[in-house]
Amino acid sequence: MVFYLELLVMLNMYIIGALFGSFFSLATYRIPRKQDIVATRSYCPNCKHNLGFFDLIPVLSYAISLGKCRYCGQKISIRYFLMEILNGLIFLLVYLFFGYTFTTLFILLLYICMFLVIGSYIMKSKMSEQELEAVRSMSKSNSKKGVFVSELIVAMIIFTIFLASALITSRNYNNKMYDNLARTNATNIAVSNVETLLATKYDFVNSYTKSEYINGITYNVNVEVTKYSDEFPDKLDLIKVIEVKVTYLLKGINKEFAVKTLKERTI
Repeated sequence: MVFYLELLVMLNMYIIGALFGSFFSLATYRIPRKQDIVATRSYCPNCKHNLGFFDLIPVLSYAISLGKCRYCGQKISIRYFLMEILNGLIFLLVYLFFGYTFTTLFILLLYICMFLVIGSYIMKSKMSEQELEAVRSMSKSNSKKGVFVSELIVAMIIFTIFLASALITSRNYNNKMYDNLARTNATNIAVSNVETLLATKYDFVNSYTKSEYINGITYNVNVEVTKYSDEFPDKLDLIKVIEVKVTYLLKGINKEFAVKTLKERTI
């Protein structure tokens, strides 16, 4: 179960990376052209048609459309496809090395900033002289200066919140899952000991203590066996009370699971 949950987390991290890869393609194309990267919808660079939701699914949209625009039929640069795949892998690798931590957030934010700066410079170097002249003319008549710094800041804030929320949510989920797993182990240990005692001959059912170590947690098992005849001397020694307590330390907090049952003498 834990293995499949970990696979799900890894898949989510890859999807986040692929989404960023899609954003990188958009941002590095628009920043050198002084175009909005926050509010304006994605569009085909050839026919300028706004793209719909199903045109923007990372990796899958490109594969399903066979690398062509659904509206004009023109071939889409494979760099979009590669950008999504590679960034998905990069985000996944960072997660595998550092886990869901704020170190991961810091590294990815640094990576995003570097990618936008370097990618925008490379894309600008590939622009034709006519495109560069158009951008220069637009810059003179536009009140905005530089590379739309305010939009970059807004984009970074949005994605920082997005990543931080994902990290916090995942950390809380992992903690909850870890707590539930530890509780399940304690329950299984208690039930296993009860089943063993119930299958043991009456005269050999006695108190004992022991420890079990599972997934980095030590579970202390305390089995207390008492007779009804000890508490009520006038009763025959026919019933034993079995109480199994399993205690363990989880994140500095003592936890306990207990189960109680009866063992009858066979006459």
